Amino acid sequence: MDRTHDDPYFCATTCVIVENGIWRNWYLSCTGWFVVNGKPEPRYHLKYAESLDGINWKRSGTIAIDYMDQNEGGIARATVIKDGSLYRMWFSYRSILNYRSDSHSSYRIGYAESSDGISWKRQDDRAGIDVSGQGWDAFMLAYPEVVDIDGRKFMFYNGNGFGQSGIGYAELLAE
Repeated sequence: MDRTHDDPYFCATTCVIVENGIWRNWYLSCTGWFVVNGKPEPRYHLKYAESLDGINWKRSGTIAIDYMDQNEGGIARATVIKDGSLYRMWFSYRSILNYRSDSHSSYRIGYAESSDGISWKRQDDRAGIDVSGQGWDAFMLAYPEVVDIDGRKFMFYNGNGFGQSGIGYAELLAE
């Protein structure tokens, strides 16, 4: 997806599900750039779009997951699954400052639920995963992909350094 008047900076990390002939897309939309410690840093959240063919997208500016506060700098890489009548989304989020150098500001995995896939209730404390005490994913968790295999949900995700230290998986245990 290219830039538009409503998405003027860049779009990325889409998650697409086709339902009843409608292509549904949750995607990253950059809302601006800020200079932090002399370097430009993008700020982005998640929006929603639909298509009849997967090529031409109707974007109405609908925000799926917005910033929690002015300190949140990035919400990226949605993965959405439909679980019965409930839509479940996992995504990455980070602070705008020091996310490369401070573990508490770095990427974590968030969670949200929706009855229609458009209006979401963010519930990050229910993501089901957090950084380890030590090792390859003790600093950062980013870019989740959740798949359902025979009723079991597995999450693949990147660890420290945006995945430089490795890619892992976890299984969601019964809630």
